[in-house]
Amino acid sequence: MAKLKSIANKLQTALSMNGRYITINQNQFYSEKLKKMCTKYVLKEKMEIDDKMKNITLLETFRLVDVVNFLADLLNGGE
Repeated sequence: MAKLKSIANKLQTALSMNGRYITINQNQFYSEKLKKMCTKYVLKEKMEIDDKMKNITLLETFRLVDVVNFLADLLNGGE
């Protein structure tokens, strides 16, 4: 888990050097169904839409590996 978080942070830094500022938010909650704490990752990017700065949600997932794959795709030119 720590390695994936480190990779996500490095990808986030690389994207910021290319002018894309993406935030990674974590929300924790208790799941009655799974009977444990769960973490939800939300990726947002600030974009100018209609002359106003808005936070656009790019990805919502429960898996950190999805965050790493998404950021890697963005860095490689994908949308």
